[in-house]
Amino acid sequence: MDSHLRCAVVGAANIDIGGFPQGRIALQDSNPGRVILSAGGVGRNIACNLARLGIETHLVAPLGTDAFADVVRMDCARAGVDTGLCFTFAGAASSAYLFIADINGDMQLAVNDMDICLRMTPEALADRVDVLNAMDAVVLDANLPEESIAFLAKRLCVPLFADAVSAAKARRLLPALPNLQVIKPNALEAEALTGLPVHDRPTAEAAARKLVEMGAAGACITLGERGVCCANRTDAHFLAGMPVQMTNATGAGDAFTAALVWARLRGLDLFEAARAGMAAAALAVESRETVNPAMSEEAVRRRMQIITAGGL
Repeated sequence: MDSHLRCAVVGAANIDIGGFPQGRIALQDSNPGRVILSAGGVGRNIACNLARLGIETHLVAPLGTDAFADVVRMDCARAGVDTGLCFTFAGAASSAYLFIADINGDMQLAVNDMDICLRMTPEALADRVDVLNAMDAVVLDANLPEESIAFLAKRLCVPLFADAVSAAKARRLLPALPNLQVIKPNALEAEALTGLPVHDRPTAEAAARKLVEMGAAGACITLGERGVCCANRTDAHFLAGMPVQMTNATGAGDAFTAALVWARLRGLDLFEAARAGMAAAALAVESRETVNPAMSEEAVRRRMQIITAGGL
């Protein structure tokens, strides 16, 4: 691990409870399959991927005083993530994410209980500003309240990255756009942020350029298996998708964001960083776990070699 590169991730840490039916989902019925409980949450997922990529990583997340919080801490410790900056809110329930996947591993329905994230107020975060400014980069996830995102964007002077999380939460990042090095939404999140339809390569390019016009230094819009479109203030590129052995799509976007940040910290430009993100996302979907234990700098670099780029 390179002790000279330190990153903090500010966002959510959940317990993920995933259901994986053996066959087609039968609605309003009990489906034979597997139920897996694991640590999750966008912030935690990004942090654990970053640590596996060799970056000293600190998680700043809200935790309750329950068994779920203990699971998160132990899981982060195994991945090499420091949780000393996490908040513990007495009497609160740690956030949980319950999802059902189809036979291909794609999420079909989910329920999240994340009210504890509302306690990450600017007042609470003020005590963390100095230590965050000592990092080489900070990643924000849109599970934070909008006012807290705006507060951190104004108070932090280190490179900032952001994951849009969901279409419902993406617009919380709008006040922070002028302060972001890179924002990473998927197609639906990009639509919510820009008001533009995103359904193919040309529309993704338009949305990526719009996010840059709105203030972000760079934008990477992921289009699932079709690829990713990224833009900065001078250029735009499209990376076509690559064949993968799908096991569990949950966590692919978080792996993308982590590798994007890792690549930028390693000095790669935005377009090479997007290539790293695609490589990490491909690794992520091959594992039933939200963070693939096989994630590593070497594994990402190997995958990057088979991803081709094309100018738009």
